[in-house]
Amino acid sequence: DMPFKTGFGKTWGLTGKVALIFGDNRLAHQISEVLGEEGVKVVNEFTPETSILITIPFDMSPTKIDSLNISPEIWSARMRSLFEDPRQITQKHLPSIKSGKKGRIIHLIGSFEPDKFSVDYAAWGATAAWAKSITRALDGCDTTVNMIQSGVSFGDPLMEKVPMGRGCRVTDITNLVLFLSSDYSSYINGATIPVDGGLSRFRR
Repeated sequence: DMPFKTGFGKTWGLTGKVALIFGDNRLAHQISEVLGEEGVKVVNEFTPETSILITIPFDMSPTKIDSLNISPEIWSARMRSLFEDPRQITQKHLPSIKSGKKGRIIHLIGSFEPDKFSVDYAAWGATAAWAKSITRALDGCDTTVNMIQSGVSFGDPLMEKVPMGRGCRVTDITNLVLFLSSDYSSYINGATIPVDGGLSRFRR
């Protein structure tokens, strides 16, 4: 049964769920706060009861290094931060989430539509392709894997190209996190959902 029995916005039906948020930045803290307000228990370590896993790279701002001469060390560090660390934490706990029959895995990523050379596009593209492939490993259980592609923030030079005329707010992200964590999103799987005011469509 869907939880909205007394009017839209009363509850997301998340009370009693357990979530692990892999990330330590302002966005991660605000997502944790919003989930907590909905009755979700946010934990620092994975438990057998954990059914929601959200990964948020510490630094999602675009790297300023756009030279083909980027050092192997910087390339590897960026790929590890944006792709490898979220991949490892997800695959480590995937068997537990799968055994629970119903789970939600949400990755926050940046754009992988390149307008210049950058290691970030390689990392985000790798995350999107890998996460999509994870859905094939979860056949037969009600666990979804989705990606939220966050838009540009206020003050970003690209903001003038956003059709909606503003940058991405934290609430734009947290509202979608709540939806993807709930039973309302049970048939959305393997999707990359841009929350960018139409910028990705505009740039195509």
